[in-house]
Amino acid sequence: MIQLQSFYRDAKTRYGLWPLTGTAGLTHEFTWVHLCEDIGNVTFLRGGELVITTGLSAMREHWLADFLAALIRRHAAALIINVGKYIRESDIPQELIERAAAAEFPIFLMPWSVHISDIMQETAAELLEQTQKERQVERYLATFTCGEPVQPGEQAFVVTGENITRPVVLNARQKSALDELTAHGFTDTAYTLSVFTLDQTLSDSDKNALRARWRQQLNRLNRRYQLFFEQNEILLLLAAKNVDDTVSPSMDAETLPLSSGVFHGGRSAIHTKLSALPTAREEAHAACAVATARNIPFLSFNKLGTARLFFTHPDRSLLAQIANERLALLHTYDEQHHAQLTETLHQYLLTGGSLQATADATFTHRNTANYRIHKIKELTNCELQTAEERFAFLLAYEIDTFLNLSARPRP
Repeated sequence: MIQLQSFYRDAKTRYGLWPLTGTAGLTHEFTWVHLCEDIGNVTFLRGGELVITTGLSAMREHWLADFLAALIRRHAAALIINVGKYIRESDIPQELIERAAAAEFPIFLMPWSVHISDIMQETAAELLEQTQKERQVERYLATFTCGEPVQPGEQAFVVTGENITRPVVLNARQKSALDELTAHGFTDTAYTLSVFTLDQTLSDSDKNALRARWRQQLNRLNRRYQLFFEQNEILLLLAAKNVDDTVSPSMDAETLPLSSGVFHGGRSAIHTKLSALPTAREEAHAACAVATARNIPFLSFNKLGTARLFFTHPDRSLLAQIANERLALLHTYDEQHHAQLTETLHQYLLTGGSLQATADATFTHRNTANYRIHKIKELTNCELQTAEERFAFLLAYEIDTFLNLSARPRP
């Protein structure tokens, strides 16, 4: 893909192009260049094309207005009119110019002396080269970011992490991909990584269409970014303004077109080392898992509170032990007696020890809640009076929730 404003910077001198209208759409990108003289052929467009016409059919009344409307409906990127023989600039009505501007649809004019075959051939070659480079970078990013941990007996490479006391260990494939990314101009700068889940495997054409829609939105940010796919996920690497840019460095569910099969998303914390991308992916996955569990569209890792400690803790067995020390008896009792002691205690702690609020939260009578709390105290041999006791149970619930999320298969 090539951004229209980048194309225009080169083409205005090389081909004498000048913009007639729709300059607000110059952040859009085009995927191909297409010569079209017959409005009936517009139905063959897939979206994102840079269309060129000489206006050969402009003698027919309203042809240009109908042609423009058809291009906008088919989501073409822009139109170049080769003026001079069949159509002149003065033939283009002001109403049409305003319609294109309102749709943010750029229209360029090109002198008749320019050979259309030249601009088509050169632009197509540039598009193919650009697409090849982008796909190559996407493969490197996927290999590095989503690679498996180093296996026993496999060669390992240690690279500098964000904290000198926590180096990053990579396998050979990841190390090679990191070297290639560095060679392609990726540097250590502030960034976030977001992960969005899909409900189905997309075909290559569907991926290209989704990529084009998202890039159209992302280009407005005027920040370096990279979209890439990994199985049923879309990953967005986006530069942050600075290391304190905790709110706006990544697109959220309101600004990204979360449609066509996109369910939930999660964003990592801000990182400053490219070598931390695998860590950023784990953070984004953690935020996405919690967003899925809470049934909300998007969540940042920084919003997970103390749960961040659990997602980054290397010893899951220790976490499970801490949770089981407090909750195992309650889980067992609930399973054997079809009771709800575990949930009742959780609500009791969350409501500050209020029996009425606990009863309301668990849809039971106050006497039922009171009976359950007495049973819980008996089973756990704990009166739940001190802050230390209550904190220990609340921590166990947080760990238990985390372990349940972690046990779910990734989308």
